[in-house]
Amino acid sequence: MSATFAYYPGCSLQGTEKEYNTSLQLVAKALDHKLEEIPNWLCCGATSAHSINHALATALAGDTLAKAQDAGHSKILAPCAMCYSRLATTLHQIKSDPDKAASLEKALKREKGGLAEMRALSMLDWARELSDAEIQAPIKKKFKGLKIACYYGCLLVRPQKVTGVENAEIPQDMERVVRLLGAEPVSWTMATACCGASFSLSDKPSVFRLGRRVIESARKAGADAIIVACPMCHTNLDMRQTEFQAADERIPAIFITQLMGLAYGFSPKELGLEGNFVNTDAITAALAATEEG
Repeated sequence: MSATFAYYPGCSLQGTEKEYNTSLQLVAKALDHKLEEIPNWLCCGATSAHSINHALATALAGDTLAKAQDAGHSKILAPCAMCYSRLATTLHQIKSDPDKAASLEKALKREKGGLAEMRALSMLDWARELSDAEIQAPIKKKFKGLKIACYYGCLLVRPQKVTGVENAEIPQDMERVVRLLGAEPVSWTMATACCGASFSLSDKPSVFRLGRRVIESARKAGADAIIVACPMCHTNLDMRQTEFQAADERIPAIFITQLMGLAYGFSPKELGLEGNFVNTDAITAALAATEEG
C-alpha cells in the first residue's frame, strides 16, 4: 500500500552507516513508500546532549517533531534506534508531563498540545504496520536454508512505556519479516541484550566482552547471520567483531533492510554489503541456492 512518511535519517545514516540509508531507500521504493526527508533537520543530541543537558536534548528532538509537522506530516520514520529513542522519549514526556510540554512548546513557539499529535516510528513499528502480503509482494527470490539471529538490542524495545512494544523481552517483529523472506529465525538468548555501543570510546574492553557474548550466542544457536536495525549495534557487531572474534568464528551482521533488499532483487553492491568488514557471502549464497533450485 502506498504511504508517505517524514524521514529522519540522523547523523549515522549520513556517515558511518550510509548503507542503512541506501538499503532503506531501495526497500521503501519497492514497497511504494515515499520517504520525505525533514527540511533542515538537526542532530537528535543522542548521548552527548541528553547526558549533559536534558532541556537541550528535549528541544533538539522537539525541533525535529515541529519541522516534520510543519511539512505536513504526523508520522516520522527514524531508522536509527538512538534517534527513534530520543524522539519517542520526548513525545512521551510531552504527553505525560504538562510542565515539560509547556516548557518545550514555549521554547519552540508551538501551540499548546500540537506536538502531542505526532508519532515517531522505529523500524519495528514500520515493519509491524506492513501486512504479510505487502512484505512479500516485491520478493524476486526467497532465501533457502538461511538461519538468522534477529538482534534488537536496547533502544528499539525499551523502555516499554516509551516504545509501546507489547513484549519487550521476546519481540517477534523481525522474525516475522525473516520468515516471509524464506529464511529461518533462530531461538537464542541475546536478542535484546546490550552490545555495549555506548561504551565504544570510554570502555572498549566491555564492548568486546558484550559483543563477543552476542556473537557466540548467535553461533551457538546455529545462525548464519545476524540482522540489526540500529547503526551502533551494526558497527559493534560488524567492524568491532574483527577485533574480538577469531576469523573462523565470525558471522556477518547486516541491516534488516539489506536482507529485505536482497530478496527484492537488489544486488549486494546496491545495498552496500561490500562495505561490511565481515564477509557476507553466506547470505548471498542462500539466495543463489534458491535461483538454482
